[in-house]
Amino acid sequence: MKKHLSLLLILCIVAFSAEGAEELKPYTVFLKKGTLLTNLKDKEKLVLPKGIYAKVLELNPKRRNRFYVYDSNGIAAYETSAEGVVEVEEDTRLLPNIDAEKSYPAKSVFKTTDQFARFDSQLSLHVDNLQVSAFNEIYNDEISSVIANRYEVRTLYVSDLPFKFGLTLNYQSAYWKNDFEDVKLSILSVGPQFKYTFYKTDNYNAHAIAGAEYALNYEGSSASSVDKYSAQLYDIGIESEWLSPLGILTFGSHYRHHEVALSSSDRTSFLVNPKEFSVTSLGIMLGYKIEWEL
Repeated sequence: MKKHLSLLLILCIVAFSAEGAEELKPYTVFLKKGTLLTNLKDKEKLVLPKGIYAKVLELNPKRRNRFYVYDSNGIAAYETSAEGVVEVEEDTRLLPNIDAEKSYPAKSVFKTTDQFARFDSQLSLHVDNLQVSAFNEIYNDEISSVIANRYEVRTLYVSDLPFKFGLTLNYQSAYWKNDFEDVKLSILSVGPQFKYTFYKTDNYNAHAIAGAEYALNYEGSSASSVDKYSAQLYDIGIESEWLSPLGILTFGSHYRHHEVALSSSDRTSFLVNPKEFSVTSLGIMLGYKIEWEL
């Protein structure tokens, strides 16, 4: 009975020792420059010309004075002393897990992940055919239309919604001459604008524009008089954008409708009434757009 108990005790000790040995695995250390390595096969000596990282395992876990050094295939190839071993296993766990063999492309200079807001801004020149026959009664004229230049600056906020929205500022001027005087019409207006892109490729897109504006100044002037108007303007248009060597260019067409009322005049022979009428225009435009972020 005692022999069986002794044998069982010995087997338990051996199994426990084997289990503990199995738990020992090579780990990463830094071998200092000048560390002496002994080849396990031919016992040749090798002095490291520079420090390297390597996998090692101590010969005796309790004394930890001698170590096996493993090659790139995971095979114990050398033996060394503890003098050249620097423990870095805990430090390497803090390093990012980056594959040294993988290529990572450079971050784009056009995008950022920490952006607060994105915008697009555009400066445009419009050439409009402005229907001015509604002014004939005021200016004693018979003209029907004139060519007017319009300059537009707009900035739209780019969101995750299917449309962009923002503000537009317009200045338009037109000139005509009747039998009595030269007339200049000046219009400065501001208001919200909305943009919906319905076609898009890598280098080209097309979009619809809609907006409403309030006239900060709507004035007809001549050498002898100044006529002031109040007005609201409505705009719809189709534009296209394409990427060129100069940047993002835009081209399109807009229809505009003005709801106008004469508010004051210094003409001595003219009785001012709150006369209301409408003015329309159809034109083409060319613009330049930039995209930017905060």
